[in-house]
Amino acid sequence: MKKNDIILMVIVLLIGSVAFFGMKVVQNANKSSSEVLIKHEGVVIKTIPFDETTDETFTFNDGEHYNLIVIKDGKAFVQEADCRDQICVKTNPIALNGEIIVCLPNKITVEVFSEEKQDGGLDSIAD
Repeated sequence: MKKNDIILMVIVLLIGSVAFFGMKVVQNANKSSSEVLIKHEGVVIKTIPFDETTDETFTFNDGEHYNLIVIKDGKAFVQEADCRDQICVKTNPIALNGEIIVCLPNKITVEVFSEEKQDGGLDSIAD
């Protein structure tokens, strides 16, 4: 190999390395964390940071009604409720931005919220 070939390879490797690490820095700076918003009558009563490591339980109790909301393994779900129909308990766990669980009798909603844009892929129904 000639001296100029070695210099060219070093320059190409440096440019590639700088581009790679620059992309990683930009990706990490643009990440916004997800949250689970728990609302009663449309008012946020609890905000919980949401990711794969979150392990938290929240009990809503207003004296008349209660809901036990569990967040673990990257999913949020209603484990127990005192409502008659139990639709919120039977609803599948949520994990994606914009998904929501509603308990109409108790006027509670559990929603995954993130400022990140979704990738525009298929939703859970079309999968």
